[in-house]
Amino acid sequence: MSSKTPSTKPDKKAEKKALEKAQKAAAEKAALKAVKKAQEKADRKAEAKFLKKAIAEDTALAKKAAKKAERKEAEKAAAKAKKELKQERALVKKQLTKAKEIAEKLAAKEARRAEKAVAKERELAAELAAAAADATAKLKAAKPAVVSKKTAAAKTPVVATEVVAKPVAAKKPAAAQTVGAKKSTAKKAAALPSIPVAKRAPASSARTPRRTGTSAVRASTEPSESWTMVALRSHAGATGVTGYSRLNKADLLAKLRGIDSLD
Repeated sequence: MSSKTPSTKPDKKAEKKALEKAQKAAAEKAALKAVKKAQEKADRKAEAKFLKKAIAEDTALAKKAAKKAERKEAEKAAAKAKKELKQERALVKKQLTKAKEIAEKLAAKEARRAEKAVAKERELAAELAAAAADATAKLKAAKPAVVSKKTAAAKTPVVATEVVAKPVAAKKPAAAQTVGAKKSTAKKAAALPSIPVAKRAPASSARTPRRTGTSAVRASTEPSESWTMVALRSHAGATGVTGYSRLNKADLLAKLRGIDSLD
């Protein structure tokens, strides 16, 4: 009986099968790898697209939030400015009210002071008028006595001294003539009796102008350097002068004197 021995020749079919199997496995592996790579690429692309969209949305939201914040800040700043403006207006109104009150108080005080000054001036004018009337009455009472004195002085006789004519003598030297004249004059003066000479009233007293009561009152009430500004302004207001509140003392005094000189 013959026994079969195993053949040492390579099995071509098996090798072919193994090769095909290996190629198939490699192809499948390459296909899986390509699919995986394509899937990863698609995933990266989708992720990039998603990220881009998300970034755009976030940017839009950020811009919107920034605009909202800016608008809110602007509204807040506007409200603050409006509040400050309101406070400033209230402060200005308060200051104006206070200034008006102060001005009214000062005006009232000045008016009271002017009234007091006018009353004082009127009282002084009344006193001066009374003094002038008293002086006029005294002058009228003293006038007859002065007239009687003048009449008595006029009736007093004036004694005239006798003039003695000198005899004409021969001419003498100037020195001797002077000495002789002096001696003869002294002798004659000693020989004459003493004759009382009547005294006359001085002529200047009759011609001296006397100040009447009206002129005395006028002189005392005319503005002078001794007057205060209140008195000058009161006098200016009483005489109808305009714009005296803007003048100083010298100008106001000159203006009042000019007006008084025209009356």
